[in-house]
Amino acid sequence: MPKTNPETVEDWLECIPLPEYIAKIPVGCIRPIVGEVVWTDGAGNHLTTEQYKEKWGIDPQVAWDAVKEYRKRAGKKDRTVML
Repeated sequence: MPKTNPETVEDWLECIPLPEYIAKIPVGCIRPIVGEVVWTDGAGNHLTTEQYKEKWGIDPQVAWDAVKEYRKRAGKKDRTVML
């Protein structure tokens, strides 16, 4: 039975569904030296490009480019981290 009066962060997160439009926006990607690019969607899932297209119906690279352009126009600076 769901709580009617959430008292903790965990309680709140359980009753707030993640909207699909947020879940499908890529929040990052991992570009290994060898192997496929791994995309992270808004729900935290790690997917290959093909898996991403299959699950969400969009090309994550195009969406990622749009996110970067939006951040650039909003004055945010993206950083690349090299490990």
